[in-house]
Amino acid sequence: MRTEMGEFLRLLEEASLVRVDGTGQYYLVRHPEHGWRLYQRGIEAAFLLAEGEEALHWAPEFRVRMEGVA
Repeated sequence: MRTEMGEFLRLLEEASLVRVDGTGQYYLVRHPEHGWRLYQRGIEAAFLLAEGEEALHWAPEFRVRMEGVA
């Protein structure tokens, strides 16, 4: 699902936890209203790859750091 960049940046600001891979392309986000989400950040938009437990499962596959993630 495509998320406009302004909305994605707002979600990052509201998130209680954000983890990013070394390239800055993949984001694991814990949002108070939406829970866990895994995004791929593009130039003009971000793309939702997974939600909930699925996001936690796939994040390591995209080399997102998992320190502090329970």
